[in-house]
Amino acid sequence: MKKRSVFALLTASALGLSLFSGCARPGSENNDPASNGAEGEPIKIVIGHTDSSQRSTHKWSVWLGEYLEEKAPGRFVVEVHSDGSLGDSPDMVAGVKLGTLTMEFDLASVVATVAGDEASCVDLPYLYPTYEDWVEGTFENGGLELFNEAIEPAGYYCLGMYYNGMRQVISRNKTYHNAADLKGQKIRIAQNELNVEMWKDMGGNPSPMAWGEVVSSLSTGAIDGLDHSLGVFNDFNLHEIAPYITLTNHASSPFPVICSLEWLNSLSEEDQELVKEGVRLMCEQQREEERANEIEYIERFKAEGATVEELTDEEVAAFTEAVQPVYDLWREKVGDDVIDAWLATVPQH
Repeated sequence: MKKRSVFALLTASALGLSLFSGCARPGSENNDPASNGAEGEPIKIVIGHTDSSQRSTHKWSVWLGEYLEEKAPGRFVVEVHSDGSLGDSPDMVAGVKLGTLTMEFDLASVVATVAGDEASCVDLPYLYPTYEDWVEGTFENGGLELFNEAIEPAGYYCLGMYYNGMRQVISRNKTYHNAADLKGQKIRIAQNELNVEMWKDMGGNPSPMAWGEVVSSLSTGAIDGLDHSLGVFNDFNLHEIAPYITLTNHASSPFPVICSLEWLNSLSEEDQELVKEGVRLMCEQQREEERANEIEYIERFKAEGATVEELTDEEVAAFTEAVQPVYDLWREKVGDDVIDAWLATVPQH
């Protein structure tokens, strides 16, 4: 999701145009990625994203440059561009392949538009119903590897995943504990098939909408609620106009940090390992910080008069059962073997 200021939205196109119209590949003076770091030149890493410069994702992306400088002085130069200043997410995903930027992070659904439906499996509803399940399933049980198997044929590689926050629901008028609560409720969602089908199955009325329209639509009642993370609710003070928050945890929706296979393979084995380790540590520290932030967000919402409610185990089970048609649909798209492989990453308690 694009958490951008109005200014960033207005400037993204102009800046993105200049970026994509005449830049050489990151780290080189020509269009040969194999020249990265040649003849003593530092390897330039350009990271683009649509998050705010105030978010933990931006902070830790900047940290990557500090880490690489400490481990290999003068070997790397890292630039981080926030707020969509290099273009919209699809533009930046394309730019990673073109070589006009080096890394990008946003929702997996953005990568799936070029890599295929298999890349969307990471966002399957209730695949990982808790933060702890997501961490274990992704980084210990093979989820990250499965995601890379999905995107590598398209020429991409996922170096790590940021924690974007478990998906929750904020509403103008009530909390949502079951399909009956959601009946007739217009829930703003990101525009992709998986999200649409999931919310239909959960009982709501999914309403795709451009991000720039969300705040005014919540204020006027054009929509009843919003599917997003606690961080977004906090950043935009949405609890002031929609004071009912349900901790549904219906999807993990991480931010994969991607680069191109061509760029990665142009690096020496030593440089590859250094970059991979740096991104691994970057993502690990970010998710720990963002998880701690979420607890503070909840405390803030409650202190300022919002209602925050969790689902019971029975309610989670009911929603999990309700969204099984999404799994059936995705089995048709990507095959039983792929879905079963993802389900095998789910921690067993």
